[in-house]
Formats: sequence, structure tokens, C-alpha cells
Amino acid sequence: MTDYLFKPGDNKLAPLLLLHSTGGDEQQLLPLAELVAPGHPILSIAGRVNPDGPRRYFKLRGTGGFTPDNFDLNSLAKESQWLSQTIIKLSQKHELDLSRMIALGYSNGANILLDMLLSDLIAFDNSIAFHAMRLKEHPTLREKKSRSLFLTYAKNDEIVPLDNFKSLKTELESAGCRLTVFESTLGHQLSEEEVWAAKQWLTDLSAATNKT
Repeated sequence: MTDYLFKPGDNKLAPLLLLHSTGGDEQQLLPLAELVAPGHPILSIAGRVNPDGPRRYFKLRGTGGFTPDNFDLNSLAKESQWLSQTIIKLSQKHELDLSRMIALGYSNGANILLDMLLSDLIAFDNSIAFHAMRLKEHPTLREKKSRSLFLTYAKNDEIVPLDNFKSLKTELESAGCRLTVFESTLGHQLSEEEVWAAKQWLTDLSAATNKT
């Protein structure tokens, strides 16, 4: 059984997909979503790894902590497939326009969001990734010139090394993604400033879309 939350909203607005951080669930980012994108329909899906403990979207190899070398890439590939298929099924069930969906992920959720995007498992034209990490190479990148992403990072992030984030940014740029990058100062925590910056990015995006 998939643990998820669906909150109806204004169908004229793009549906918002929420992907939580480690230890979160389908409820975790709901207050954030209502601040960043008020009135939008919301689909929030919980990771299925370790449902009785700190939930995640994919496994760690061992007890080495949240470092790039300690993520289980086989689990990442498996769970990215599962999650992308689940998003499609739930979008159909709740009559959400997948072609307009905006994805928002934080930490572990941002990591699997970008893996689905770079692996061409699902197409999100617009995404928000708070404190994401580059986990692996994607050697056969297709052009993604229509993809717009809002990324945040912090130089003092205790989980995502700055060099790692720079590599992620380079890979996304190489794929043709249009990036807006915000630098936070609160390490791996979400800051009020980056949340408001994400809200402004979505507002500007909506205004630009309505002009076309």
C-alpha cells in the first residue's frame, strides 16, 4: 500500500507534487506547500523504505551516514522506477494534469526527484529541489531545454558538500536545464529566505506562463 496524501485545490492551477526528506512522511511538507503555492492541488507521496522508522525514498548501504558513497544506487534505481509509476497512477486516479505538475522535493526527496528527471523516468517542466545532492552519473543525458529548476544549497551544509552541489549544477546545465540557484546560510535546514525565494520563483513562473 502506498502512503500518500491528496489535497484538492483550484484545478486552474498546476498540481504540486511533494517529496519529503529523510524521516518525513506525506504530511511533512504540507505547510510549506500551502505557503509556497496556496490553492494548488497537492499530491504528496511517502517513501516506502523503512516505513516503521525514518522513512526514505531509497536505501543507504550501511551506517556511514548521508554521504554520496553511502547511498545504495541499486535501491535508488528501483525506487525511482516505483515512484515515477506511482506518480502517474495517482495523477490519473485524482485527475491531475501530469504535464503541468510542479515537483517540490527536500533533501532525500529532492535527490530522487532529480534522479527521475535525469533518468528520463518522468518529465517535470518545473521543479524545486531544496538541498539536493549528486548521487551518480547519468551518461546518456537527453536535452531538457524545457525544464526549469529552482535549486538551493548552503556552503555550510553538513550533508551536501559544496563540490558535490557544483557537480550537480554542472550536470543539470549540461542537460540544458534552466536553473535558478539560491544560496542559503542555515546548513541543511530549510531557511525562511529560501522558502520565500521559491515562492517568488513560482509566482514569476506563473506570471510568465499566463503571458504566453
